[in-house]
Amino acid sequence: MQGTNTGSFQDYQFNIKQLSEILGISRAAVYQLEKNKDIKGQEVLCGSSTKKMFSWDDISAIAEKFKSKIPRPKENKVKVFANLKGGVGKSSISSQFAMRASACGLKTLLIDLDPQAHATLSLGMSEIDENTPTILNCLVGRGTEKADISKMIQTITPLLGLIPSNLSLSSIEIKLHSENRRAEKLKAILDPIRNQWDLIIIDTNPSASLLNINALLAADELCVVCATDFLSVTGLKQLFDVLKDLQEDFEDFRPPVRIIPNLFDVREAIAQEALGLLRQNYGDFLTNTVVRKNVDLKEAQKASQAVWIYNKKSSAAEDIIALTNELILEASENDH
Repeated sequence: MQGTNTGSFQDYQFNIKQLSEILGISRAAVYQLEKNKDIKGQEVLCGSSTKKMFSWDDISAIAEKFKSKIPRPKENKVKVFANLKGGVGKSSISSQFAMRASACGLKTLLIDLDPQAHATLSLGMSEIDENTPTILNCLVGRGTEKADISKMIQTITPLLGLIPSNLSLSSIEIKLHSENRRAEKLKAILDPIRNQWDLIIIDTNPSASLLNINALLAADELCVVCATDFLSVTGLKQLFDVLKDLQEDFEDFRPPVRIIPNLFDVREAIAQEALGLLRQNYGDFLTNTVVRKNVDLKEAQKASQAVWIYNKKSSAAEDIIALTNELILEASENDH
């Protein structure tokens, strides 16, 4: 997708064709909105000519006008991206999914639960330190010392919010153990804000930690990102064992599980064999979308940019768009 700048996601501007493609409305409808002054746009110099370009405020205004036509998950709105193994591309997929969902007109909140803060960095928040507010401020403390979760949210665009992470989150395990109903703290603080968002996406760290148990128990749907290699595929058994234990301890814990095959390279025999094992052993859980290995995804993350903006012709852009459509449309259809 050719834009007016190569800056970060929140600075990007769109032309009328892009607005039409992303939001699924006709160009005539966009022109009419502009004529009615529902969206403003601005003239931007592109080479030797000027073009009318539109901002995230305009995306938000269009989404509000056409909200009845935009698929919105109702029940499966809290999607937790998880895996007990690191290096599977979980943060890349969750942050790209969040960016795409928000561009499609869904009010989206991304919560980063990984002290490494990869999802936070992917959305352009580079100025983070131990003083940056995180979910830690809401989960632990006593009485009024606990922060209001709505005050932790950083605005990335009018349709995308972020609760960032930093290294201080690594201390949460010890602090959580002294809390009452410590495994359900996150669910309790999310419940009051659920109706304020169309989607809540949680990026977890690769461990069976108490913080991740909190995320799992808060999930309406569990999205397991699995690299197409043998260690990742065999490691799924451990995750399903954890889910089984939670189902025994918590009667209401029955979130649907989706496994997203990631980092697939058709040229590698190992990747093909791993994908075959996923289909053989976990076929009922697999997404139709297989996310292929592509350097553009890493480059887009480095630039704090959506891959479908960074290079719209790449396989990574195609796969992220397909995955977002699959997860959102299926959730919306299942809710009706």
